[in-house]
Amino acid sequence: MGRMVDAALLQHELNEEQGFAASKIEGPMLILAGAGSGKTRAITYKISHLISAHNVDPRRILAVTFTNKAAREMKSRIQTILDSSVNLEWMGTFHSVCVRILRLCLGNPQLVRTLGWTFNKNFSIYDDDDQKRILKEVVKPVLGDELDATTFKKIKSAISRYKNSCYKQMLPDGTTKLVLQTPAVVLEKAQYSEEERDARFYRDYQKSLAEANAMDFDDLLGNTVDLLQRLPKVAAQFAHRFEYVVVDEYQDTNDVQYELLKLLINESHNITVVGDDDQSIYGWRGANIDIIRNFHRDFSPVAIVKFERNYRSTANIVQGAGSVIAHNDRPLEMKKEVYSKQEKGDLIHVLHVEDDRVEADKIARSIWNAGLPLYSETAIFYRTNAQSRALEKALNDLRIPCVIYGGTRFWDRKEIRDILAYLRILANPRDDAAFLRIINTPPRQIGKTTVDQIRERSATESVSFWEALCSLVESGVGRSVVKLSDFKKTVDGWLDLVKGGETAIPLLAEKIINDSFYREFLKKEDETTADDRCGNLDEMINALREFEEEYPDQGLDAFLQDISLLTDADKKVENVKDRVTLMTIHMAKGLEFHTVHIAGCDDCIFPLIRAGALMQESAEERKKQTEEERRLFYVGCTRAKKQLSLYHAERRFWQGSIQNFPPSRFLEELDPLTTSVEGLEDFSVLAPL
Repeated sequence: MGRMVDAALLQHELNEEQGFAASKIEGPMLILAGAGSGKTRAITYKISHLISAHNVDPRRILAVTFTNKAAREMKSRIQTILDSSVNLEWMGTFHSVCVRILRLCLGNPQLVRTLGWTFNKNFSIYDDDDQKRILKEVVKPVLGDELDATTFKKIKSAISRYKNSCYKQMLPDGTTKLVLQTPAVVLEKAQYSEEERDARFYRDYQKSLAEANAMDFDDLLGNTVDLLQRLPKVAAQFAHRFEYVVVDEYQDTNDVQYELLKLLINESHNITVVGDDDQSIYGWRGANIDIIRNFHRDFSPVAIVKFERNYRSTANIVQGAGSVIAHNDRPLEMKKEVYSKQEKGDLIHVLHVEDDRVEADKIARSIWNAGLPLYSETAIFYRTNAQSRALEKALNDLRIPCVIYGGTRFWDRKEIRDILAYLRILANPRDDAAFLRIINTPPRQIGKTTVDQIRERSATESVSFWEALCSLVESGVGRSVVKLSDFKKTVDGWLDLVKGGETAIPLLAEKIINDSFYREFLKKEDETTADDRCGNLDEMINALREFEEEYPDQGLDAFLQDISLLTDADKKVENVKDRVTLMTIHMAKGLEFHTVHIAGCDDCIFPLIRAGALMQESAEERKKQTEEERRLFYVGCTRAKKQLSLYHAERRFWQGSIQNFPPSRFLEELDPLTTSVEGLEDFSVLAPL
């Protein structure tokens, strides 16, 4: 039978607001859950209460989480509370719920015929490698030799963008309907030749998927919405099945997910959504903050419950973070007064230092001196990936084990390894692995056939790949000899600089990047990540400058050896669980640590202002972006349980040069009663955008 989760137990286990949210089961409810306020605990008790005290069949509860990990943890907690196994078959992510709906519906041949689909319930879900393979089969016959890695990635990104972008169509009754960007819609709206070309590839790619009885990840949501919109009776059946709907992290919902929820909710509107608009940080990924802010209008009348007690952090951290987020414009009904009943604790430590090297050293030495029994209780956050390099180095210098959470170590990032490969081939032209990495990166229309010829000549003449390329160029044989000759001339020019011994390593790296048009290649490959990746290149050049300053008598060989040993040292601590965690603040969402250090609290870095943004964007758009940056700062601060340190560097290597930065405006917004300031006495900031 399991454990009875009745009103008395809820009163014993939960605070007043949590208990009300868990016990009220009828009608729509919006739970505004501040950071560290125990929202997961309340949700799990609410679902347990529905099952135990109200005899709700767990199969009639739709519970949506944003990660599979969160779904597994929630199921485990509910089973622990009830002290029995429970069949929560409709608890999962939006995508897993959609897969289940699709498989159920596609098992009905009549529905399939009505839709005009060729899928059946055993459809495959294609991963990224599968997508590339199928798409290449569609694109290659059309583009032939014109198809390079950059063009292919642009086509693949365009198709994904079509699948995830929708527009709202006004209906005669004044309501709106979400319209998916199908190949037919995109073809009809195409305004230029490349868009029309991509739309045709999209159409043919979808046809290939259908022939293979397969969907890619992007199709799962879109196809489910399409099915439910076109088959209202089926949508009604699912809505009737789901007696109760619970949605976690509602502030991160996008328009497609919102449309799906509307299709799955019945007339009783027994939907509970949990979220915090102050922690909405994925606008760049399509999340729409207005969805949570309009919930009380979409499902009126609604019960709004506010979880305002923070159980995670000390009072100073909660009060300080709250004073910053209060600068955002928020609807009156959404405002929360988050508080902590813990002791005030340590003041938030704000440090102003000379430059980013001092910043990294201060953080590393603070961790070393703290003497915490567990490094795993310490985290370093930063706004952009490029900032991690100096921090990794400072930790490694003190032999403090560390790990990049959810990301790649600085020296292992693709763009960094590409430029390192160029430097390696200049230091050692017989480095065949480096040669293979750079021969067609960026694309030079040197295809697989030509590379195979280089391999064959290398084997025949017992020479390196570079020497084999030189031999092919001298022989003048083959259609690709012009491309190979151009590449050889460029590399020979760099080799002459190395042999001359007068070119500084940072200047050599910059020349490689410029001569190979590598930054332009990154922008063509993916505009959305180009700024971050170009920032990584700038940070690499900064690392080269630091190496030359520290070892003025050493050369390129010594630098490459230093990096090689650094990488090996990293790998030696791979299996050490007790490590300091480094991550972007976006990756920190949902986590907590005893001690948090946030680097780079400099205006233009945090809040991040992209190059050219001030010229291109309206004042309203800049305000919107600054508010999302402020929410991100709030998320970072509220990950800390006991200690929080914020760092501003007056000078920082940024976007290719040493630049001066005023402190982040967010530092000025901190309640001075919650902070201790070390360094600069006065830190006025730029006027808010």
